[in-house]
Amino acid sequence: MPIPGKKYKFHEKNISKSPNVHGVYALFDGDVLIYYGRAIGASQTIRSQLQKHKSGSDVPGTQLATHYAREKTEHARKRETELLTEYKLGHQVLPRCNAEILKQVTDVN
Repeated sequence: MPIPGKKYKFHEKNISKSPNVHGVYALFDGDVLIYYGRAIGASQTIRSQLQKHKSGSDVPGTQLATHYAREKTEHARKRETELLTEYKLGHQVLPRCNAEILKQVTDVN
């Protein structure tokens, strides 16, 4: 099941109000899902991860997102895997920015 609930505009005001907790998040370009990510806690929170994406210092292309959704969970790695697996089963590909990361990793090996 995709991240339930509201989609927020991907701008600093909303990002600064997002929770400082473990969880997962989805980034969208309009209505198109472009990235699933996780925040595994400590200094890595939903808010800090969204800030990294917005600044362009994280995954290429994610700073161009227009909206995001988020979900608090203590099991962020597991939930991210579920989200990516479900997406790939339904679309035969990963969201484009997740696919780009995978491509970069496999090109190195």
